[in-house]
Amino acid sequence: MSDLRNCILADEMGLGKTIQSITFLYEIFKMGIQGPFLVIAPLSTIPNWEREFRTWTELNAVVYHGSQASRKTIQAYEMYHRDTQ
Repeated sequence: MSDLRNCILADEMGLGKTIQSITFLYEIFKMGIQGPFLVIAPLSTIPNWEREFRTWTELNAVVYHGSQASRKTIQAYEMYHRDTQ
């Protein structure tokens, strides 16, 4: 899918941008695009994003935040799916 483009969703609060974004990512994941996908959001909304990922998908949501050492650990162990075979 070389014609994918980045975008920003912006409108009134409460119109479902979070759910639309999460279900879109889940749909392209199910089509075979494994990610990782990066969602940038204010820290105050991160718990909501995590909860909605758990509610609407089977994707593993990882908060990429913290010290340099903790981000390095996340990169090493949580960013990519490792096939056991």
